[in-house]
Amino acid sequence: MLLENPWVFLAIWMGAAFLAAVIALQLRVSVALVEVLVGISMSHLLGMAEPTGWMNFLARLGSVTLAFLAGTEIDPAAFRHHAFPSLLIGLLSFLLPFGLIYFLAHSVLGWSTPGSLVAGIALATTSVAIIYTAVLEKGMEASRFGQLLLTSCFVTDFLSVLCLGLFFTHWSTSSALLLFLALLLLLALPLSLRPLLRWLGRSPVSEPEIKFLFFVLALLGALASVAQTEPVLPAYVAGVLVAKSFATDRELVRRMRSLAYGLLTPFFFMKAGFHISLHALLYGLLPIVLLFGVKFLGKMVAVWPALWALRLPRREALFGSLLTSGGLTFGLIAAHFGMLKGILVREQYSQVTIAILLSTLIPVIGASRLFPHVVLKEEEGKRKLTKPGEFEEEG
Repeated sequence: MLLENPWVFLAIWMGAAFLAAVIALQLRVSVALVEVLVGISMSHLLGMAEPTGWMNFLARLGSVTLAFLAGTEIDPAAFRHHAFPSLLIGLLSFLLPFGLIYFLAHSVLGWSTPGSLVAGIALATTSVAIIYTAVLEKGMEASRFGQLLLTSCFVTDFLSVLCLGLFFTHWSTSSALLLFLALLLLLALPLSLRPLLRWLGRSPVSEPEIKFLFFVLALLGALASVAQTEPVLPAYVAGVLVAKSFATDRELVRRMRSLAYGLLTPFFFMKAGFHISLHALLYGLLPIVLLFGVKFLGKMVAVWPALWALRLPRREALFGSLLTSGGLTFGLIAAHFGMLKGILVREQYSQVTIAILLSTLIPVIGASRLFPHVVLKEEEGKRKLTKPGEFEEEG
């Protein structure tokens, strides 16, 4: 079969990734969302429900790189300044939807306990990309409100990847030892990165900095894999720990993103669409609506009163709670993990993934339509957040 030739398939794959990027630019929507939709189309048009082994590996590498880059976007100073309200909103934003989705999947839909846990984690996430883009468009990025949304989103996503690692780690003496080694590596990373970068200097040809970062990600992934846990968690923590170094070297960030977004992330997002069954969409509409509805209501009930209790105007509180209802990358990572491990069958994976996509579209469109002119004045004395780079890939 012609598609069994890896070069033929790679040409089709990267051509589809290029098409997704063009469509996203024209429609001004998340390219990650378009890549998932293109992946759905490719799997059905090419008659391929199961990707090859090398595609699976590149997709997992893409998810680890995405988690790392997402961690580098966290502003440590903003988080310290808003620590208590960020923890409060982030905890509520994760725990309430997680518990409701778990109850729905396990008690109403009859899913297994592990499958219900994966669904709860996947649908409890919040998209950093969506929130940052929205607060930037509304002029809120330097305001107390905008920074609070971003830092609370970090708490929610950290809890999601933490639960994914804790619930599905096969604990033993060897796994605990390996995770301890990973912790030591993570603690040494921020201390060694800046001196190492200064010592290496700039080399646009050999790119030693990029090689070192991928070495660290691969080593963390190896330790997590041998310990039988998800490598996304240590990669995300590593990104948070080196965020300060990345903020001072935007050229390194640009080069890292160019490699990740140009090659690796299309494998993850498009492959996420490969496992989605249109049959499940047609005949499993009720579970999709229930999963989306429970997530949306859970987020609104958790975030809106918390923002209002912090004496924010009701209008901004509703705007923020609508934005936090959207989730993309970390939700897809959790669902993809469940599919790879056999925790979710294809129909369940399709229902969870489509519910994630709906949560990305509907509340965010609603926030944009309901509050087209929300602009908050910058608070005096606040340090403006470092502007992340292209955020359309991350969620």
